Order: sequence, then C-alpha cells, then structure tokens
Amino acid sequence: MTDAHRRPPGRGLHFYETFDGTPHSLDHRELPERIAGHAAFFLDHGVRPGARVLLPFETSVGTIVSFLALIEIGAVPLSVRPFVLSTPRQAYQDFLGRVAAEYRATHVLHVPGLAPVDLPVPALPLPPPDARTPGGRLRAPHDGEIAFVQFSSGSTAFPKGIPVRHGPLRANLAMITRTDGRRPDDRVSSWLPLYHDMGLVGGLLSCLAVGCDLLLADPATFLFDARGWWEHMARERVMGTVIPNFAVDYSLRLMGAMEPEECAALDLSAVRAVYLGSEPVNLTHLRAFTTLLAPAGLRPDAFMPCYGMAEAVLLVSARPPGAGIRTVASPSGVEALSVGRPMPEFTVRVRDEAGVVCGENELGEIEIAGGSLADHYFDREAPLASPDGFYATGDIGFLDDGELFVTGRAGDRIKVNGRSLFAVDFEQEVERLPFVRSGRSVVAQRNGRVLVLLEADRTARTDPEGARDRVVTQLVRTLGVAVQVGDVHLLRPGQLPRTSSGKLRRRDAVEAHLRGEPAAAAPTAAAGPENSGGAVR
Repeated sequence: MTDAHRRPPGRGLHFYETFDGTPHSLDHRELPERIAGHAAFFLDHGVRPGARVLLPFETSVGTIVSFLALIEIGAVPLSVRPFVLSTPRQAYQDFLGRVAAEYRATHVLHVPGLAPVDLPVPALPLPPPDARTPGGRLRAPHDGEIAFVQFSSGSTAFPKGIPVRHGPLRANLAMITRTDGRRPDDRVSSWLPLYHDMGLVGGLLSCLAVGCDLLLADPATFLFDARGWWEHMARERVMGTVIPNFAVDYSLRLMGAMEPEECAALDLSAVRAVYLGSEPVNLTHLRAFTTLLAPAGLRPDAFMPCYGMAEAVLLVSARPPGAGIRTVASPSGVEALSVGRPMPEFTVRVRDEAGVVCGENELGEIEIAGGSLADHYFDREAPLASPDGFYATGDIGFLDDGELFVTGRAGDRIKVNGRSLFAVDFEQEVERLPFVRSGRSVVAQRNGRVLVLLEADRTARTDPEGARDRVVTQLVRTLGVAVQVGDVHLLRPGQLPRTSSGKLRRRDAVEAHLRGEPAAAAPTAAAGPENSGGAVR
C-alpha cells in the first residue's frame, strides 16, 4: 500500500448500507493521508509501537482506517468480534475481559457498538472522521513485524491468538491474488465480517494490496437481502468474492423459486472467481444453485473450493478459476470435493493414526509446512510445528493426483463397520430431508453409538416418531449406516449452539444433551474461524 497515493481516482472502498443504495466511497489515494492522520491522533492519546489494542472490527470507514493506522504506528491490533445486540452482554464483556487479560491489552478501540458494554481496559476513542495529515505517506514495515493478531474460532476451546507478521501476510496476499488473477481494474464484493480471516485477508486486505475496487457491506445486509446481493454483483460487474458454503445454502433457500426468466434478467457473466471455503460444501446445494443461476451467466467453474486456516494467514490451497468442481470417491466411499493443489509455497502431507506418511488416496491427518505458516500462537513459546517443521491441522483428508481433499475434523470422525466417516457426511444427508434446514444438525459418536441432534420444523415435531424413522431410513439408504431410532433427537429451532462465525459447536451440543441440559443457542463471543476450507468444519 506504499503506492496508494499514486492510484487512480475513483478506485477504492465503497461501503453499502443497502445493495441498491448509493455507497459511501473512500479512494485508495486518500488512504495514506487518512491513515497518517488517524495514527497521529492515536499517538496523541498515548498509543505507542508494540501497544496491544483490542479492536472490535465493525464494518465501517472509521474502524478500517483505525486498524490500518494502528499498524502504521507499529501497535498490535487484536482483531475481535464486535458486540451485537443478539449477543448476551455479560458473555461479551467476559470475553473482552479474558482477551484483555491473557494478551495484556492496554486499550480497546471504542467503536460505536461498544456503547452499552463495560470495558475491561481504557477506551481509545475513534479519531474524528476528517482526521488526516496532508502529504502523509505510509512506511514499509519489515517482514518480521507483527501486523495484527487474529483468533481461532473457539469451537472447541477458548480462541487462540495467531500473530500475523508482515512477511507472511504479503506472501499469502500474493497467493490469493495470483490464484484468482486479480487486477487493479477488477471489482470485488464482500459482506463477510472483518474479524473473520476470510473477510479481512481474503476480502479487504487483498483488495488493498492490488488496488482494486472493494464493494463492502455488513453481514446483516446480506442476511436481509441475499437476492439483492446477487443483483448488486450483476449491476456492478463484480469479478469475484469470498464466501462460505452458508452463502450458497442461504441464497438457494431464498432464491430457489425464481423463474428462469427472472434469473436471465441478471447478468453475472463478469463473475469469474468465487472463493468457497470456511465450512463443508454441500455439493447438492451448490449444483442446484449453479443450475438456478445458469440463465444469469454464472458459470459453475467460477466457484473455487479452497482450504486454509488462520495459522497460515488464510489460503493454503484452491481450485483455480475455470477449473471447475472436481469430486472423487473418498477412501470411505463418500463423494469428496477437491480443494485444489496446495500453493507451491507450502508442503502438505497426510499421516495416518500410526504416524506413517500416507500415499495417494489414503486417509489421514493433514499436515502443512512452510509458506506463510505462523511460528507459534501469540504469547506462547511452544512452536506450532513439530520438530520436522510440519503443523498438524486436526483436519482429516487425502491427496489424489496432487490435489487435496478434506473430509472432516479428527474429532468428528465416526467409525462404523471399519469405515471412517465424518459428522458432516451424516449431517448433509440428514439435511436433505425437508423438515431439516441446512446447517441445523449435529451428529457425533459416543460409546459406539451414533447420536443425531437436529433442529426440526413444526410439522416434524408434531409427528416425532415419523420424523425419526425418516432420518434412520435416509442414513441407511445413503450411507449404509443403521442408526437407532432412540438416538435421533428433535430440537426446536435455535437450540444448537454456534461460534460467532456461525460454526456449530458440536462438542458443546452433544455434551449438553448427554447431561440432559438444553443447548445454549447464543453464539460465543469468539473471534474468526480457525480453518477456512471448502470441505472443513
């Protein structure tokens, strides 16, 4: 970004409150003066290089420029989830307090959403919107300097901080923009939260690195108007975006009744690169959605299933644009989705439970080395990697013709009759039933039994025995696994707990059920996803 002041006028960040509204725009060429002005304000308020500042990352001009200004000073922004009214206030306050204590934060950026929250450390006010230093220029930090800290999802434990240093960050941004062929005259759209590594690195920072337009919206804007987002991308001739599988499932649910003539009124032919990651991809829904929008010119080969993790900054592997979706039968016989060849900067291997390196088409734990992998978690001395340099990801998968396939998490493995299946294999089959919405089921194995928890609609809850029988029949028919009727449990909508990034907290849901307690539906106040793979979590 040191050349931002030389970029052409009109190109930059465009903030949309509604997808059919007029955006508030900030040119790339304005950023150096704005960042320098904000940095001067923070210095006047006692922030110094190395200071650790909690930054609840709201999607706004002020928060983004403040984030970049803290980096410019050499302070360390701790990028965390902002407070929203749907989050229990005490839980969020406890989270902020624990992060502040564990990572010795000196301030918290006082973004507007924190107004009702009791802060654990002194508030750092937002600079005035017009704060700028005429003629300001940005420095070039050295590779080993920490740019910011991002956090794991907290789906199985309290989120861990991951230091993102400038060298690995530049390297991973180069991988992202090289893979999708990003150009300065392209336009990208994103509504992902900025505390999420996909939203921050894959959306915001990749566009700042290239100097292309970023059309930015809050996540709630997409939730209120999913169809409007696709119409917006057609209208604005967007070339690419970064989304989780949820976006496909949600869009299909809200747009599935569109007639071909309505779809043909859109022109999505400019879209050529859609990174698809963060959670398991529902292939049935993806195929249905690409068929739905085929009259709009949305090509199936624009979708790029990918794999990555916060520990590696973001991207580890991806199918390139134009390559299309590739599936093969996994060693367990289930259809598996390729997340592409690993970036050449990384070395990826798969090891079985005995620690033996697997050959092709052999299932084991995915391990990565090199590339932009972090050395350790923030403020932790223990290295991430083993003595031979490889980091065990906790993800299970296999390699086929040099491409990576991710089948599930090690803790979600379900062994039945000598086969290694995964929770997601069961969940996606259960969710094909009409009374279960996508992402509303949890399957786990306890004491040899397969336990199914699902949020059922009202019609299923009025005939629970019939619904349970249909679940059992579906799993026998599709996976060849017989689940006991008594191990299928129907829940009300909203009972399955999730992390702040929307991932199911399987362990919490199952343990609460086994204790006879209702699962807590509210998300934890955690910070971004841990892994971001097309077939991961």
